[in-house]
Amino acid sequence: MKRHPFTAALLALAFGLVTGLLGAQPAHAQQDAISVAPADPATSPLRCLQQPDIPLEYPAEARRLQIDGMVRVGLSFTAPDRPPEVELLARFADDRFVNAVRERIAAYRLPCLAAGQGTVRAVQTFVFRLREPVPVRWTTPVEIDDPARARAMSACLRTPPEELLVHASRFDRKTVGNIMVRMTFTAPDEPPQVQALYASTSGSTQEAILDWTRSYRLPCLAAGERPVSFVQHFIFHAGGAGRANFKDEVTLGEFLSNIKDIRQQQVEFDFNTMNCPFTVAWTLGKPALANRVGEVGSERDRNRAEFLAWLAGLEMDLTPERFERLLGRMVKIKVACGTLRLQPATTAAAAP
Repeated sequence: MKRHPFTAALLALAFGLVTGLLGAQPAHAQQDAISVAPADPATSPLRCLQQPDIPLEYPAEARRLQIDGMVRVGLSFTAPDRPPEVELLARFADDRFVNAVRERIAAYRLPCLAAGQGTVRAVQTFVFRLREPVPVRWTTPVEIDDPARARAMSACLRTPPEELLVHASRFDRKTVGNIMVRMTFTAPDEPPQVQALYASTSGSTQEAILDWTRSYRLPCLAAGERPVSFVQHFIFHAGGAGRANFKDEVTLGEFLSNIKDIRQQQVEFDFNTMNCPFTVAWTLGKPALANRVGEVGSERDRNRAEFLAWLAGLEMDLTPERFERLLGRMVKIKVACGTLRLQPATTAAAAP
């Protein structure tokens, strides 16, 4: 597979800041769109996934013939005491590898999956390479959201009809303030549990925002159904203070050159297995909260799930002031065909 040298230089110009978009006179709040929060690994049923203790063996005949392979599967858990349904998403391998993977997955169990929580879906990749120090490797399963459920819940969400009026107190007129609020609904007729995931405004302003979001309701959430979380961004700005923008579109190489500690990353992604080329919409959240990542202009492809999950955890190398002005802003990342392989000692990336 073709690999291309990774550009190590920091491309500051690729992310030049543009000011003055939201300048106004007295400090006031702007509400950004509400989005369904992605699956949280800390609360996901996948945290209790039981896998076999014995290692996955290299298929004997494939070892004898010096054959490598890759298998990516979609997993659907519907009960705590049954193995998941398995869907073959991508394969660069013959049936010997596929059968070995299926045999291992047949022992998977998800004991913390409660009745009424619905199906838990995930993606996992298995790589077989005889000439590498670890010939058989597999990724940690990544949970994927149900897009149909997310759309239905977004349409069902009820918010107050009146306009939010909050005036930030003791607000620095040269800065922009942000509050990121998570609302978790557990019942159709009760207020959500609310939490300020990030806040750079006064405590009184935070409380006013949290009180406002407690009036939201999710009437179509069925009793016993898995809780649903939303995230909403509230932005405060004063006269002369404005937000900034990323450049509209960048290459993957340009994007990664702006990531903090990118040389310490150890990952491998083969974009040739992901219906390349494609474009990703990446919205800045880290270190306050996970970045929001989605696909642009195409049907969602589960083969990209692990790559998107990795992008969601990356932290951009920004000063605190730039982070404050860019939080919640989006940049499009063009991903070309090829491979991305990052190691602490040597780094290679897909073509920009």
